[in-house]
Amino acid sequence: MLSWEIPELDKELGGILKQSFILIHEVDPRARGKDILLHILREKLKKDNLVGYFNISYPLHVLMRAFETSGINAREYLKRGNFTIIDTFGSFYDVISDLEGIWYLKGSISAEVLPTKYVEVVEAHKKIWAERGLFKGRELYGFTMDVSDYIEILGGELETLRYLEISAELRAKARAYREYPKGTNFWLWGPKESSQVLASVYRRATYVIRVRSELNGMEVVRYLEILKAPDLKSRIIKFKYHFKNGVPKLEKLSCDQ
Repeated sequence: MLSWEIPELDKELGGILKQSFILIHEVDPRARGKDILLHILREKLKKDNLVGYFNISYPLHVLMRAFETSGINAREYLKRGNFTIIDTFGSFYDVISDLEGIWYLKGSISAEVLPTKYVEVVEAHKKIWAERGLFKGRELYGFTMDVSDYIEILGGELETLRYLEISAELRAKARAYREYPKGTNFWLWGPKESSQVLASVYRRATYVIRVRSELNGMEVVRYLEILKAPDLKSRIIKFKYHFKNGVPKLEKLSCDQ
């Protein structure tokens, strides 16, 4: 079992099953779901694991600033080689950086061709990791934030669903996942007008965690709910949480709270 890097979740769930697909549904920005994901990413890099980050939503300089604010020395990890960024945003808008460890997708981007281009990049970088002997003794993670932005990039929910379905089929057969180690993947689905997660994403996820917030006067109260996990059955496990020095601190709630 792998660590959530959040002790309360490790205690409740016994860790994460290897090669799981973890979906974090951020209902509203005040919930700071992205900060939870960045905390997990930071801790995985600090432990010298291999991390691939799929950048969908931000210009690279904005992303790098967010990493820096979260205590992640992204440039150093990119240089060291255990961190890589697949820059979909830069590929789509043709904004290319010369930073080491950044991958771009060439040519057109659509629901039909994007899955193949991702697989090609993942295989190319895994080959580099293998040649450097970096897989030995390290865990492998993929982080994607914000997956719901595909709806805008690809032109709607139907195209996004087509992309997700094609991606799932390719990953099952592609050499990148058959001949090289498979990772554990974290996806964050951010708030959109409907705030609903596509059923295809929910169905495939091994774990689903929903984070949301409420205003109590001038205070923001944040809740984390475990909606899906192995052996969870029909239960929903609820926590309140806050951040201390950038680290999420959870307090379990009883069923009637």
